[in-house]
Amino acid sequence: MQVVILLVMEAEVEDNMIETIAPIPIEELKKYFTDKSISYVVDYDESKLKGAKLLTYISNLDMPIDVKMTSENRYELLEEYIKFPMILNCHSLEVLLIDVLLEAKGLHSGLHSDFISEHKEILDKWINKIESLTLYNMHTIKDEKFNQYVESYPKDDTDELDGINFVSLLKHKMTFRLFSKIDKTKLKNYTTYFTENMFKGTNLFSYWANKNNPMFLLTFSISNESLDHQKYFAARNKTIQELSNVSSI
Repeated sequence: MQVVILLVMEAEVEDNMIETIAPIPIEELKKYFTDKSISYVVDYDESKLKGAKLLTYISNLDMPIDVKMTSENRYELLEEYIKFPMILNCHSLEVLLIDVLLEAKGLHSGLHSDFISEHKEILDKWINKIESLTLYNMHTIKDEKFNQYVESYPKDDTDELDGINFVSLLKHKMTFRLFSKIDKTKLKNYTTYFTENMFKGTNLFSYWANKNNPMFLLTFSISNESLDHQKYFAARNKTIQELSNVSSI
């Protein structure tokens, strides 16, 4: 996994991608304000900011910033990321965590077993929130029968922000492979997440509705036709089955 991350990042380095440290020098930051195509790759080893301080820095800047990690430091930063209470975009951390979650669910084997065993409780929370988005998908339809189905599940009104970046994973196709193996008895109706604008001032739908989300695309397609409950569940089950055949990262 680590080799893949580093190779991808090296391959993507172009003229408009600046390799730097954190804090990013002012002269480098100024370039972004005159050219929005610029992005940054922060070398974690060489940076003065580490752990949660680096994540806070990236979140506050709200600019296209990725982090170059090594096998020695990736889990150090990932440990902070899984409990970080502010939304941020960091491709390398998102891809790494998706791989960890897939391994935690037994959907593929990997190299993260020690990290998974040490952080099982919080990783289980991430998985449960993501899996429960299958209920949120029906919540978005605004149909009485679907609403009754969602309401039949246990309510959880938590508004905790730790691990809030589960929404940041929704732009990646591989995240939805987690839906190929769901324990329905553990799904929850997360009432606050489902209804409040608590994701950097926006609602969950703004993250859920994207072109890489097969569940959203399925629902959008059916909703634009005549909504049929049996058709929806049949199509959803087919989509989930297809996700089980998607290759791993």
